[in-house]
Amino acid sequence: SVAISSDCANNIYVIVNRRRCRIVCAKTSPPMNVDKEEKIELLRKMIEDEPALCNFPYENDKLLERFLRGTEFDVEEAFKKIKLYYKLILEHPEWFTKEAPLNRKDLLEKDVRIALPAVTDKDGRPVYVAKLGNCDPSKMALLDVIAVDDIWIESILLNSDPEKGLCVLLDIANLPWKSIKWLTPHNIMVGLKKLQCLPFKDFRFHVVNNSFILNAALKIVWPFLPEDIKKTVKFHFNNRDSLHGFIDPDVLPDEYGGRKGDINYSEIYEQLYAQNEEIFESLQLQRNLVVIN
Repeated sequence: SVAISSDCANNIYVIVNRRRCRIVCAKTSPPMNVDKEEKIELLRKMIEDEPALCNFPYENDKLLERFLRGTEFDVEEAFKKIKLYYKLILEHPEWFTKEAPLNRKDLLEKDVRIALPAVTDKDGRPVYVAKLGNCDPSKMALLDVIAVDDIWIESILLNSDPEKGLCVLLDIANLPWKSIKWLTPHNIMVGLKKLQCLPFKDFRFHVVNNSFILNAALKIVWPFLPEDIKKTVKFHFNNRDSLHGFIDPDVLPDEYGGRKGDINYSEIYEQLYAQNEEIFESLQLQRNLVVIN
């Protein structure tokens, strides 16, 4: 059991547990050389002392640990990410779904996104496939696709360690012209902010297959991307050997030059729906908030 108190004016944190009592002064951030339990308590206290996070569910250790793991247990960075995340929820609540997977079954099963179970890249990141060509702007709204992303991302976070990061396979085959209308400066900037607030350590993006509108899309999107994001994007197109330098073909489905056969969508969806209540409760916990500026 760990107790913690603070002097907010001087950023002095007092850590007390059964074995020891000590005072740590941290002018910019809490100490890095404390154990996991203590860092959770440090983060909890920082949140309690922040009016803008007055309704944050700081009593939920799993949620705090998620953000800590995504920052390699850097308490200050986790705190900053939480503040940015919830500021974004306040400003753009429509970009954050609270719905359960079964409520979005019709959209999920259009195969616009899929997480490949037990598949990671060579650095251990779980692999998430975005089939951009399956997104039909004449039949679905951008916010529908964002809701699908939210559900899958929550599933991935529940099943894997954010410290590993996330590997995203951007499949641009059959990317429709109509999708260009979604690439407004507003949508790109909000999307980037949301990406940067997700509690993953890092990201890798792999562009596969080809599309005749790729150049047009890149001319719109690329100038908005910060340099650190640009460095995480790899363009493989139809070069499967290039892709396999990052993801072993033994774990990839046939369509990406792998040896795992076809993607078993039905089985994967059943696994997702088995998490229906857990995903729903987690999304509700995180997003039913009133944030004070």
